[in-house]
Amino acid sequence: MLITHILIGIIFGYIIWKLLKVTFKSIIWILLIGLIVAFIFPKALFLVGGIGFLVLSTLGVLLILSLLGFFFFEND
Repeated sequence: MLITHILIGIIFGYIIWKLLKVTFKSIIWILLIGLIVAFIFPKALFLVGGIGFLVLSTLGVLLILSLLGFFFFEND
């Protein structure tokens, strides 16, 4: 039973680490795309902002749900 809890913790830690990496990479790419669009198409910046907000909010919700899964994990 202890080994399964350790394995589940390792798997959840790996998932959360990957979600954090994807979130930070998304922030960097969205800022970079936003700067490029600001110089090339200044009136289309709201499109990048909306898509960026949607992507980051989805990743944030996944991260929050993963963290809450640690606290509300039911024992077998």
